[in-house]
Amino acid sequence: MGKRIFFLFFFSLAVIHLHAENDNNTVADSIAIEEITVNAFQYQKRLLETPGAISIIPADKISQASNKPINLLINQQAGIYMQSGTLNTNRLTIRGIGSRTPYSTNKIRAYFEGIPLTNGVGETSIEDLNLSMVSKIEIIKGPSSGYYGSGLGGTLLFEAEELTNETIKVSAGISSFETYTQAASVSLNNKQYHHSLHVNKLSSEGYRENNKTNRTNITYIGKLPTDNHEFNLIINHTGLKAFIPSSIDLETFKNTPSKAAGNWAETEGFEDYEKILAGFSVKSSWRKNRQSNISIFGNQYKNYELRPFNILHEESYYYGNRIIFEKKVKKENSTWSWNLGNESFFENYKWATFENVGQLQGEFLSENKENRNYINFFASSNIDFNEKLLLSFGANLNSTQYKYTDLLNDDNDTNGKHKFETIFSPRLALSYSLAKNQRVYANVSHGFSPPTLEETLLPGGRRNPDIKPETGWNFELGSRGTPFSGFYYDISAYYMSIKNLLVSRRVSEDEYMGINAGKSVHPGIEYLLRIDVWKNTNSFLKFSNSGTYSPAYFADFIDNGNNYTDNELTGTPRFSNNSSLGYSFRDKFHFTLQHEYTGKMPLRDDNSIYSEDYSLFNIHSSYKKNLGKIKLELIAGLYNLFDERYASMVLINANSFGGKAPRYYYPGLPRNYNLRLRINYSI
Repeated sequence: MGKRIFFLFFFSLAVIHLHAENDNNTVADSIAIEEITVNAFQYQKRLLETPGAISIIPADKISQASNKPINLLINQQAGIYMQSGTLNTNRLTIRGIGSRTPYSTNKIRAYFEGIPLTNGVGETSIEDLNLSMVSKIEIIKGPSSGYYGSGLGGTLLFEAEELTNETIKVSAGISSFETYTQAASVSLNNKQYHHSLHVNKLSSEGYRENNKTNRTNITYIGKLPTDNHEFNLIINHTGLKAFIPSSIDLETFKNTPSKAAGNWAETEGFEDYEKILAGFSVKSSWRKNRQSNISIFGNQYKNYELRPFNILHEESYYYGNRIIFEKKVKKENSTWSWNLGNESFFENYKWATFENVGQLQGEFLSENKENRNYINFFASSNIDFNEKLLLSFGANLNSTQYKYTDLLNDDNDTNGKHKFETIFSPRLALSYSLAKNQRVYANVSHGFSPPTLEETLLPGGRRNPDIKPETGWNFELGSRGTPFSGFYYDISAYYMSIKNLLVSRRVSEDEYMGINAGKSVHPGIEYLLRIDVWKNTNSFLKFSNSGTYSPAYFADFIDNGNNYTDNELTGTPRFSNNSSLGYSFRDKFHFTLQHEYTGKMPLRDDNSIYSEDYSLFNIHSSYKKNLGKIKLELIAGLYNLFDERYASMVLINANSFGGKAPRYYYPGLPRNYNLRLRINYSI
């Protein structure tokens, strides 16, 4: 069957190509990745010249995937792996960092238009972001040590769509498992102002039992430019109610993967939350090449979660500011730039648990609050010697503290402050031009990750005074460029050494504790190759291949009396590879065949159990039609073409409770489809 599909695919391309030879229309090639401007380290440079490992997801790729979960985009990038249990349960890892976090993304920072999406303990829910309003995603791999803090795994930067004309957009999509999406936006733009309002709604019955999801996003983006200043305002509201099927054991995974975990299905467990994010900034240009960017931001979050073992109420709000000053000096043979800044963050988090009495709220089990505060001071300097050699220096100074209060028990041993030692994280990088379109780069950087809430507490809610942040160094050497027309490469080799490894030890079905168990080492090679197979005035065929080889392991790891030194790191594959073949005809018809391979990975620290490797084939196509002021686009996709059975997310070191088998697996979706129609109207 597979050979037939590939034959039909290439035969169709050949037929279209022959027709294209006789057509005088011109095809618009996609923007070369290496030409995209990167803002990751604040100086605006082409990706080709940037001294660091960065993956770029451009607007056309985001547009293709806006009807699907974000993990389909993320997993096409070398060194990055996003596991997806459900639409609301995901874990993003970069170079193996964050692989041991149970149910969320941790140790990786994220920003939307400069506003932090990461909470006070380093957890991020990027799956809540409305992709239809995002124009570009930059992913910094490894610690950035400065402008965006020093997240140990890396940083994701989301840029909002910026339109130059006034438009109304509407779209509707349908996918497998009774999944429906509707989106609408209006943009009003001229020289005096830019306003846009985006509304997106998703509803899905889900592949599994107890898997229904409803999510609504409403976002306003406003911009008011003047001669020397630009005022920006962003307000985003997310409302979600998602039922939770949870993980399942091996027998259920093999025989009835659509089943939910028995206890979650019985109680019909779910989470129901609301988030409001707001940010206001002023960008200013001053005399003598001076600039400033001052922003304030805030977030409010409320959650009600029905669980088999209890009912959880959560409420938090955070606020903060970012203040950055910059200066550039142009000399005869070089350009110098400096920036100095501060990011301050203050979060108040309250949570309570109650008895689950027949799905109704019973007596208090616990009631707590925690204040989480951090302050980052950062500075960097960049020296560009006539675009031949770029030197970059950066540093971040962090002070973090938590204050924990048990509202049910007045216990001095439980309540109190926990202040971590001040952490200094430097970065040194350079980029050197080997030829006109080829460069080599190297960097050394330091990063850290604070403990999560569970890791700062002992069983019973008492403080864990001995817990420390994870810290680590990243050493990297890479090269990227276009040695000849139609060929682009980006290759890097890295070595990360992590100490004070944070381990979340599960002590009951709903209780974890954290320990610093030792060290891990993350060596690896990442690669990206892009080739123009053919290209003429009407069509082009492009091939790309990216992947990662990373034999990460525990260098010094003793947990609960067990020595796991030299074992493979859990929860991350040693090898992964992503290939795609994309065809475009007259910039109207696009077709992509994509293959994703993920290697096996250990599920326990003793390496006694591994997940199976898997291969996924996906097909994506789109057709565009212009009717004057109206632009139509029809998008279709078929995913997991050969109906591979695989685990799209795994739970590390799963325990068994009540004599039941441990539940390691979140089953991936079987063969599924999506269809989407977009209509853009220029006012």
